[in-house]
Amino acid sequence: MRLRSGLALLPGKRFPVRRSFIVAAGLLVGAGGLRPLLAQDQALVLFVNVGRHAPLANLTDAGDDLSPGFSYGGGLALQLSPSVALRASLGYHRGRYRGDALAMADSGFARLVWAGDLQVGWPATSSLVPYVYLGGAVVTTDFDDDALMNVAGGGGRLGVGLNRVGGLGAWFFEFGTIIHKFSGNGFDRVQLDLEARVGFALALGL
Repeated sequence: MRLRSGLALLPGKRFPVRRSFIVAAGLLVGAGGLRPLLAQDQALVLFVNVGRHAPLANLTDAGDDLSPGFSYGGGLALQLSPSVALRASLGYHRGRYRGDALAMADSGFARLVWAGDLQVGWPATSSLVPYVYLGGAVVTTDFDDDALMNVAGGGGRLGVGLNRVGGLGAWFFEFGTIIHKFSGNGFDRVQLDLEARVGFALALGL
């Protein structure tokens, strides 16, 4: 997977991805001591994940689309109770444009998903906790070909997951969808993306 030196959050703006993740992780880990996750009704939780991001909807009637690919990301969750949390996350995915509507010197693109959601878990006495999440997202697509504009669109996000809680944190698996608007470079379509990911969450003291 290739990282560009910077990604566009909004058209015409770039930021260093590697540096942003490193600095954010360092600040979050230093925010408080580690605590057993099961021992807290409230906690600040840092999580990281890897998975697969797959745009499903075509960009044109002829079948032009964006390819799926591996993704990774992370974020913060504010655990409000044993079964309710507010989450903020950032995901990164690389893929390629497939089609004939655009004449491109380089068909690669990078996509960022900025998301916030409410997670509600099923009350359980065991370490396995199923949950659902619902929220919003801003999806930014940065084409490698500098002749093309960057595309940013908002939408909704929902899915299901399963936590395996133990000790300081939890392993989790999630499967969900993002519905967002893709409008730019001659396209104007509603996109449906599938997400599947596994990750680890670590509780930090408040």
